[in-house]
Amino acid sequence: MKQVNKIRLLVLTALFAALTFLGTRINIPLGMNNRIVHLGDAVVYLSACILPLPYAMASSAIGAGLSDFTTPGCMIWVLPTILIKPLLVTFFTSKPYKIVTKRNTVAIFLAGIVGSVAYAIAEWIIYGNFIAALMSIPAGAFQPIGSGILFMALALAFDNMKLKNQLNLNQDFNKERKNKIRENVA
Repeated sequence: MKQVNKIRLLVLTALFAALTFLGTRINIPLGMNNRIVHLGDAVVYLSACILPLPYAMASSAIGAGLSDFTTPGCMIWVLPTILIKPLLVTFFTSKPYKIVTKRNTVAIFLAGIVGSVAYAIAEWIIYGNFIAALMSIPAGAFQPIGSGILFMALALAFDNMKLKNQLNLNQDFNKERKNKIRENVA
């Protein structure tokens, strides 16, 4: 059972990395300072609500990082992306059997703010212009707003399908944790 669960986690992590990659490649140019709105962050948020934290961090860094790596003109953003995307995952929880929770709803806003500020700092470091980086924050806010709306729509649909119960990930982890505690006590 333990081996099956690890394989399931690795497969889901790879799936979320691939979906993050595809979602990030599907983008809408805003025409302001080379800004885009893409679907990848919604997948990052979903992975954070379904996978355990280390797996969600890995899938978001790999998927979004590969997208930047393979997108012409975005290679410079690979390092900031693989540092920032896992940070966004930490605001969410995968513990309850539902995706839409109070914590995950608040996490959308926290991740949006932190992501916008973190990318502005990265822009400042890369281009060396603090004012331009600061001025890019309002345009950069379109990305988390679009991702948050898409995430909530998908999360509500997945909760109606009882997706987390069907994946049965939390139950397996709680059993493993309790068994480890029992082994250590005995």
